[in-house]
Amino acid sequence: MYRTKETSMRTIYTINAQDHMLLSVMKDVNHLSDEDVYREIWTAFDSLVARLTMKGIPYDDLKNALIPNQEKKYDETCLVIDTSLIEDDHYVTVIFEKLFPLLGKDGTYSILCGDYIDVSNDHSYQPQMHSMLSEAVYRCHESKYRDSNQYFIVYFNRLTKTQRTRIVEGLYPYPWFTGFSYLNNCPEWKTYLSFILSPYCIKCKQKIIVPHPADCDDTENVNERGLPLQENGFELISINEDGFGIFLSYKIMGILPDPDDVGFSFNALFPKFDSIDQLKLVIADKKWSRYLISDEGSGKGRILKTAGYHQEEKERFMRDIYQRVCSSYIYNLRKNDYEALLFDVCIELPMTNDGKRKTVVGLKYDPESGTVEVVTIT
Repeated sequence: MYRTKETSMRTIYTINAQDHMLLSVMKDVNHLSDEDVYREIWTAFDSLVARLTMKGIPYDDLKNALIPNQEKKYDETCLVIDTSLIEDDHYVTVIFEKLFPLLGKDGTYSILCGDYIDVSNDHSYQPQMHSMLSEAVYRCHESKYRDSNQYFIVYFNRLTKTQRTRIVEGLYPYPWFTGFSYLNNCPEWKTYLSFILSPYCIKCKQKIIVPHPADCDDTENVNERGLPLQENGFELISINEDGFGIFLSYKIMGILPDPDDVGFSFNALFPKFDSIDQLKLVIADKKWSRYLISDEGSGKGRILKTAGYHQEEKERFMRDIYQRVCSSYIYNLRKNDYEALLFDVCIELPMTNDGKRKTVVGLKYDPESGTVEVVTIT
């Protein structure tokens, strides 16, 4: 037993080693073993939960802001701002002064943002970046594209149609509001944004959670970014930036996986993890025939058959699922009453009608054999 009784049934919704490098730096500089990292992760997580509790935020209340959305009534939404049309050099302040009154007190979600930067050394991505933006964005105002850096992106991980309409209509009077985009059907642009956007805050109904510097007193709430909160009816909650960065930073799901990020997530499940390349996906014959491909009872045959899989195609299904597991980040990291190590991935299955279905696959990890078993699909 590595975990205490107190932590054995806990769930870590997400770990972000992709944007926040503390875990990687700590492991390399201090020459920590996987078991050391495991203990450090759970110590840091318990500390974060204690800080949230002290400030009146149950960690479970933040679930929707931290994990991929599967519900059809919510969309990943981006706002695109042409900063060249904002005269004030502090354009981020201008944008959020106009945005916060439109958020309302309903809903829990993460907000990420950042400049639409060209990550190439020679600006060679500019034609592709122009094309991606033009194809993805529903225009509200004309904007003459000169360079990607003129645009600022604000991302929400889940908005209802009502919430999105309220925001879009509220920003429409401003010429710098170029438009908005749904990321559901823009995989290339979504992947690019996953590299350049950074977590900004979490909105939990009327509370706004932001990071504060590590040397600040944890009993304080520090509005370091000067967000217009109190005047708009919001309550400020700030959390140590190290805990916020690792455990409260939503990760946009892109096409390309981050092996280190996946590795640290598995390391939170168990003190030893070699490589995602060493994992083996298994599906027992009974699980396949009586549950996954079955149309009876709680069987998932309707989902799989609509995705083009048939009774005799278990091996093809396993290959496809394994490929998607390796290209997705894992979340809902937990251990159940039977000591099984469980996690989820959210994947998109292509349907036979040319559409796509966002599907959550529940998996069980056996560290002794290095196998990952499909438990459920929803």
